[in-house]
Formats: sequence, structure tokens, C-alpha cells
Amino acid sequence: MTTVIRQRPCNSLDDISRQLREAFLALRQAIATESPVVIVVSAPDLLGQDSLEGAALATGLVGLMRAATFEGSSKGWHVNVLAVNPEEEPAAEMIEIASQHGSLKGQILNLSSGQFGKIVP
Repeated sequence: MTTVIRQRPCNSLDDISRQLREAFLALRQAIATESPVVIVVSAPDLLGQDSLEGAALATGLVGLMRAATFEGSSKGWHVNVLAVNPEEEPAAEMIEIASQHGSLKGQILNLSSGQFGKIVP
């Protein structure tokens, strides 16, 4: 079964640290049970187009994915990130693709609309 870790809104350093810790613990548990992991982040936060706290959290979650992929690629760990529009959930088939497709490991899949890059700070 796939473990899905979702970024939640945050407004403080405490929120950021709590969510990163929860994500780390969920990832560690998934690895122990050999479950694939999909991390869902806000696309605007990932691109630095919203709050500083949101950007710190989204990029921290991407860093967690990259570290797990680097450390665990030879061990079969399967971790990817889906970037979505705020307040949206990715379609179930996208979670399945991100968690089951053998060649997708350590990838950020941008499913958002209109988030093509940072134009205005």
C-alpha cells in the first residue's frame, strides 16, 4: 500500500518542524514496510510564490524525497513528489503512477495549472 504524505498549511516555524518530523517518521515507516511513498506539495509553495513558511516546508519535503531516493535507490525505495494546485488533491491514478511506475524514482511531477515558473516575487 502506498504511503501518501501531504503538505498542510503552515504559519510558523513550529508548523514547519512538526510537519517535516511527521513526514520523516511516515517515510521511515513506509521504508520499513517496503511501501512506496508519494509526497504531495503545493506547487506555488514549491516555486516560492506563496508564503515563506510554505516554501520552506515544500522544499524541505522535496529534500526529504531526494535524500531518501539517493540513499535508497539501490535498496528499492520508491519515493516521488506530486506538486498540485493549492486545496486540490491529485487524481488517484496519478498517485498510482507516482508510486508504481518503476522508472519514476526521485521525481517531482508538476500537476498544477498555471505554475510554470516564478515570474514575480
